[in-house]
Amino acid sequence: MVNNDDEQDQRQLQLPDLSHLTDEQREEALQAAMAAKRAERKREQRLKQQQQQKEQQSGMDGNKKNSKIKFLSKKQREALIKNRQEEKKKENRTSISKVKEFSGVSSKASSAAGLRGKGVTKSSKGNFSNSNQTENRNHHHLSKAQIAGIKRSYLGDDFVDGEEGIEDKNKKLKEMRRKKKQKKTVFKFEWDAEDDTLANDADDLLYSRSAALTLKSRHRSNRLQTGGDDLRKFKDVWSKPINEMTARDWRIVRENYDIRVKGGKTPPPLRSFRENSTDVPPIHPVLLDAIENILRFKEPSPIQRQAIPIGMQRRDLIGIAETGSGKTVAFGVPLCHLLLALPEKLTSRKSVSNDGPLALVMAPTRELALQIDGEICKLLSRQSNIRTLAVVGGQSIQVQASRLREGVHILVGTPGRINECIEMAYLVLNQCSYVVLDEADRMIDLGFAPQIDSILESMGCSLKSENEKTAYEEEQEDLAKLNISIPKRRLTAMFSATMPPEVERIAKNYLRHPAVVAIGDEDSGKNARIVQRVLFLSSVAQKEKSLQEIIRRSGFNEKIIVFVNEKKHAEGVARMVERAGKRCVVLHGGKTQDQREESLAMFKRGGFVLVATDVAGRGLDVPDVSHVVNFDLPTRSIENYTHRIGRTGRAGKEGIATSLMTEEDEGIMPQLKRYLESTGMHVPERLARHPKAQSGIASGSIIY
Repeated sequence: MVNNDDEQDQRQLQLPDLSHLTDEQREEALQAAMAAKRAERKREQRLKQQQQQKEQQSGMDGNKKNSKIKFLSKKQREALIKNRQEEKKKENRTSISKVKEFSGVSSKASSAAGLRGKGVTKSSKGNFSNSNQTENRNHHHLSKAQIAGIKRSYLGDDFVDGEEGIEDKNKKLKEMRRKKKQKKTVFKFEWDAEDDTLANDADDLLYSRSAALTLKSRHRSNRLQTGGDDLRKFKDVWSKPINEMTARDWRIVRENYDIRVKGGKTPPPLRSFRENSTDVPPIHPVLLDAIENILRFKEPSPIQRQAIPIGMQRRDLIGIAETGSGKTVAFGVPLCHLLLALPEKLTSRKSVSNDGPLALVMAPTRELALQIDGEICKLLSRQSNIRTLAVVGGQSIQVQASRLREGVHILVGTPGRINECIEMAYLVLNQCSYVVLDEADRMIDLGFAPQIDSILESMGCSLKSENEKTAYEEEQEDLAKLNISIPKRRLTAMFSATMPPEVERIAKNYLRHPAVVAIGDEDSGKNARIVQRVLFLSSVAQKEKSLQEIIRRSGFNEKIIVFVNEKKHAEGVARMVERAGKRCVVLHGGKTQDQREESLAMFKRGGFVLVATDVAGRGLDVPDVSHVVNFDLPTRSIENYTHRIGRTGRAGKEGIATSLMTEEDEGIMPQLKRYLESTGMHVPERLARHPKAQSGIASGSIIY
């Protein structure tokens, strides 16, 4: 008799269409499905009982939200994990047995039906006999679709889909292994006769053994005959006589120092300070003495190798080089040479007192102007006729006016103070024929464009012709008459890391067919020798701790500069440095000129940390600065960051720059990320993945 549970299971069963089977086959299929359903019901009951037992053991009541968490011991946890693993194994074994059981019943039923349909009979020996027995072996089971339908009815869709996914995955793996075995890489080591580069050149000096031995024997015999002199034909580009140098040789020299030149006729670079090409006059002996014995330069830097010959030809120049590369000497040597080449009557104190200085150098900051004046004084230290003067703010303009009335030959200063002296009639530029704009982009950033225009417009010497050929002839004419008269046309040299529109306008208006000299790769000006580290902090409050850790790890005499954005924060950061156990000096625009000079002098002597604003970010040449810390990252542009970190790693040395970054530095994130990538430095993960670092355009463009 069928019980109530079996009747309910019978009603819930949803079997596929079995009308094609006989009554006996349908009955067998129904019994198999009923057995699977009963096993499933028993499993559910068993799981329910186990769940109830667990709830009773753990003291859980009906309301799980208000129940207290019970912490189990290590042994209890291990026992619970072991029970769960055993339950999963039992469930897997039950599912596998159900599938096997049902598959066996289905195959028996289908085989019996197939045998009846074909009229197969069983002999007394128990063997089936049929002429079509081989043909019917493929019909002794249900189709895959029918089996899948029956499985879905009592095992569920998830189980069937999981089986199908595993089968597909296995098929793909088998296919990949098969293709991998078939795939083979074949290398061809043969070439045609026409590809043999040595076939027609048996005496090639590089590859022929016999030719190499012959060359070696010849070289040995020549050494014996000439006392060890090398063969002249093997001289390189550094030992060749200058009149034997070819265009290819000069190209090799430029490539060795990453010198790139554009614009018109450009003289070859210097191989040494004492050497000059045929169309470039030699450097004045007074300057050579100062270079070798005062400045103690052994050989020119890359920017000096190319900029000095261009200046000696009185050509206009735009120079781009990384900070600390010797730009001051690059424009200082030709400037001083041209003044020393003039006759004494034209360089007398009376002449420059009445008509003004012969050369003018403009710089964006007081400190840079004073530094340039000091370098030029060193170049002229072996003579006493040519005089220089620095005019900057923060000093008495009356004292400066008195020095101007006495007469100076070279004037160095900031655009603001120079323009003020012109407006107050303390200064005239009637015979100024050499103008240098150092850090031109920085002067534009500081708003000096109107003053620069006013100064250049007040100069007496005329601009060269806009026609390139005529301008070249005018340069040659001025050089030929240099020992007779002051040049009539103005020479303008501009040094700038970037070319914003305002700088381009000045260059277009006041420079004529300039030679553009760039040192380094296409991203010239990037400090590749400086190790840059960016610490991405969670809050501004963590900056003090990070700064003090950097200070404590440094040596006693190690020179460190800490940059801040605003002068009102400089004193607070200085106190942080002092709490870390270091003496500190402060430099910013709010200090008087005497205070600024004293702070800079103390820092140069050593034993002090310098806390400064961007006043110290450009042009300052303090030897052996080992570490630069950006306590505040610049907010305006990446150029300020570039010049800040450029205070270290100068003159070919290496340095470290550490920047403390927080979420408040969103404005510079995209530019800083690109800059770090272009210099091959590590980009912190938080910066690389920050949304603000994914967009934005860096201001300014490197010219090359």
